[in-house]
Amino acid sequence: MKAKKTITQILSLVIEHSRIIYNVVSEMGVYYKSWREDPEANKTDLEKKKSKLQMLEEDADAIKIRLIKEFSEAGTQGLGNYMTLILRMDNVINSALEFVDILSKIHDGNEFNEHIETRYEKLINKLLKMTDILKLAIKNLQNKPQLVFENTTSIHELENEIDLIFRDFLDYLYDNNNLEIRLVLRVRDSIKVLEELADRIHDIGDLLRVIRYS
Repeated sequence: MKAKKTITQILSLVIEHSRIIYNVVSEMGVYYKSWREDPEANKTDLEKKKSKLQMLEEDADAIKIRLIKEFSEAGTQGLGNYMTLILRMDNVINSALEFVDILSKIHDGNEFNEHIETRYEKLINKLLKMTDILKLAIKNLQNKPQLVFENTTSIHELENEIDLIFRDFLDYLYDNNNLEIRLVLRVRDSIKVLEELADRIHDIGDLLRVIRYS
């Protein structure tokens, strides 16, 4: 009974953390749109958005620290997977912040064309959908565990779609001789981070299955 109560308390914190992850990825997408419109004209607004992301990171970090402090020595069997879960979730936020940081170093996006824009938008939209399903899966872990497998299967399918978009994006960058090399490198680095973000969400999905059936 005590173990069940402890797990319920842990899941409440993890659910709260998952909401922050969704907000972070959503704000990451908003940052990209604002940057794409005009990085110089929107410089002040972009700084505010970056600060908001950092504040969200701090909120998530506070939840992580609280969870680890309160429950890492609780002595309940099976809590190790929950500790691993919160650490993996924290890494998703790190990837989103890294993407924004790389983007902020691209001072001239004038060489961006519709092919680059479309691929960026596809990646970000798929990631947002992936994060939304992750949030739902974690909520279902507490309320509707029978749906977790379905949720994580959807995450897996989206990760495959993102991988295809990522590879297509890389091929486009490497095959287009008209693009300036420094821009190619920056864009390549940024989409690698987005692909890594998708991988991290996928890994969380796998862990949710382990927790569900343990």
